[in-house]
Amino acid sequence: MKKTIRIVLIAAASLLALALCAVGLNRLVYGRSLRATLYEFRLRSRFATDRTAESEVRRLEARRQEAEPRAALPKNMAFSVPVEEAGRDGLQRFTLNGGGSGPLVLYLHGGAYVNGFNAHQWRFMDRLARQTGCTVVAPAYHLAPWADYARAYDDLTALYRTLLAEYPGRRLILMGDSAGGGLALGFAEALAANGDPLPERLVLFSPWVDVSMDNPDIADYLPVEPMLHFDLVKVHGRYWAGDADTHFWQVSPLFGDMAGLPPVTMTCGTRELLYPDILLARDRLAEAGVDVTLRVGHGLNHDWPLMEIPEADAIFEEVAGKF
Repeated sequence: MKKTIRIVLIAAASLLALALCAVGLNRLVYGRSLRATLYEFRLRSRFATDRTAESEVRRLEARRQEAEPRAALPKNMAFSVPVEEAGRDGLQRFTLNGGGSGPLVLYLHGGAYVNGFNAHQWRFMDRLARQTGCTVVAPAYHLAPWADYARAYDDLTALYRTLLAEYPGRRLILMGDSAGGGLALGFAEALAANGDPLPERLVLFSPWVDVSMDNPDIADYLPVEPMLHFDLVKVHGRYWAGDADTHFWQVSPLFGDMAGLPPVTMTCGTRELLYPDILLARDRLAEAGVDVTLRVGHGLNHDWPLMEIPEADAIFEEVAGKF
């Protein structure tokens, strides 16, 4: 009996030692949590595809012949705050925690301008509303191939002015991830150009600030990016631009006038294609005199603050602390 117990204890100690070695080796190699590494493996499997630029064009053209689908709440998610759906002038919008007393957050979701909300975004918005008491308004802006940037700007301008009237005196924070982060930056530039009241702050997670993807430094990150496929997102960017050049500032806000914008908090990962352009955006914001903070997740992936990893908790607390 004693021998059996001794063997079990030795085995348990060996397993613990191996686990600690795995954690330590992972930190040494990747500079991130083991959970973040496992998450990347999951992402690489989930987003694996054999689609090409040509097949993606055919796919989007086929979708254009269908009716644009309406956004819907995820059926398998239990929200911790009330969620209401409404629509006005053809634009769906979801309001989380409408009775909250905290700031008003206008959240623009990512999805390469061709995909709607995903589970990570819903979970993040729900957590943000629950823990800060804020009200989150998330519009289901029209996507490519059924619409382009121009429709989005028209819809968002109308929605923004409506929100200012519906929530007078409320602090307003403009937030977005990925494509939605790029749209949020471009929309803030448009508000400044139009003389509209500006939000108090911008929070942008891995913003897509240049849909042309022409930056040659992007090539350095192709081997480590598990989610975004270079040829496919270039196609998505062209569709979102419509008849405009992909370098037009409302399509790629990296090229817009950033002077006068409110404070900006941005994040990015060192294992994502958008990293080089986000660095450029940080520099151009600073050159324009904007108070900009960039949190780089070393060894982390695109949109990492929305993922279920320890590193995301830290940035969540930083963002929530500004509320």
